[in-house]
Amino acid sequence: MLNTNSTKASKKHPTLFSFEDQFFNSNKTYVHPSSVVGQNVILEKNVKVGPFCSIVGNVKIKENTVIYPNVSIGFPAQNIGTNKYFGTIEIGNNCHIREFATIGASMFENGKTVIGNNCYIMSYTHVAHDVILEENVTLINNVNLAGHVYVERNAMLMASSAVHQFCRIGKYSALVPFSATRQDLPPFCVFDKTPSKFVSLHLISLKRAGFETKTIESLKKITKMFYQDKLLLSQIKTIIKNNELGKNKSVQEFINFIENSKRGVSKKTVIQK
Repeated sequence: MLNTNSTKASKKHPTLFSFEDQFFNSNKTYVHPSSVVGQNVILEKNVKVGPFCSIVGNVKIKENTVIYPNVSIGFPAQNIGTNKYFGTIEIGNNCHIREFATIGASMFENGKTVIGNNCYIMSYTHVAHDVILEENVTLINNVNLAGHVYVERNAMLMASSAVHQFCRIGKYSALVPFSATRQDLPPFCVFDKTPSKFVSLHLISLKRAGFETKTIESLKKITKMFYQDKLLLSQIKTIIKNNELGKNKSVQEFINFIENSKRGVSKKTVIQK
């Protein structure tokens, strides 16, 4: 009975199932006829572009990436006085750009907006001009990234969160729903509130990534020193200089991130001592 109904449906709407087959099941590049793809756009193998998308400018989309319906890529930076697209946009392999997401072109002739491999960008997310996402970044629905934001690998920005321009988000960190930051967020941590405050380590992400228990315990100690004990970075470095904590690679990455922060890192925390 199901097969009979399917046959009748395909005869009434001959393009319905051909679109689904080509978009979901084919291993060939496909662009829906209702979409606009500019003359300088490069689509590599098995890229899928769904209905009513607009992709313009100097854009390269790498293999196996899926662009869902009503996505806009490559239009001029949302900046007063910028009326044309500049630079390049590169979207990596195996990305998913969900419905109504927007990815803006650079503000500069030699600028670039970059989406790394294996990123998942959900519906209504805005990735502004000159943003760079490293690999395996997840942006959940309605995330807003202002211009020049840099998001390191495996970070997660949850629903309706926002990041101020020029901020950097550390790897494996998370910003919880309806939160916002105007400063850099160090790696491996969870942040909440507006402006954002430290909550804890991002334990789920670290465990899924296979971080050793010893490393997680070391990160707990270093974040306690920084956020709860309010020690200066120079004090922390002196304390850990000659012990195992100071030799841990992830601890070193946490400290280096803070030392090299351009926007600054807040010591505010939701934890009550």
